[in-house]
Amino acid sequence: MAKKSDKALQDLAKELKKLRKENEKLAKAVGTLREDQAEYHRRVLDLIEERLAAPDSATDDTEDHDHDENGGFVTAETADGADGDVPEASAEAQQDQGEEPEVTDAAKRRAKELGVDPTTVEGTGSGGRVLVKDVEAAAGQ
Repeated sequence: MAKKSDKALQDLAKELKKLRKENEKLAKAVGTLREDQAEYHRRVLDLIEERLAAPDSATDDTEDHDHDENGGFVTAETADGADGDVPEASAEAQQDQGEEPEVTDAAKRRAKELGVDPTTVEGTGSGGRVLVKDVEAAAGQ
């Protein structure tokens, strides 16, 4: 009976040794996963901070002007209760004079993300202004 007990004890010791090795491997894997998770968390926080800081850091020379609900300038036409759109003749004149259409800051950022040149996009906003939806449409999204 002593031999059976010794054999069982040796088998248990071997099994315990295997389990400890496996436990060490798993602990190492968990540690690696936690490090990766912490790195990804830092990256997400950096991206969030970057996105939140972008509008604040950009200087906008239009800050002192009144804007309508679509982000367009309030003109005499819009102040008088008109629909706020620049007449087609004005939009066409702007294009005919070779001026680049006005592009919203958000549209510029989205164009950069999508690799689209915003100056080549036809704007649907007030006076041909290029909006985010115009950039996305040009990119095929």
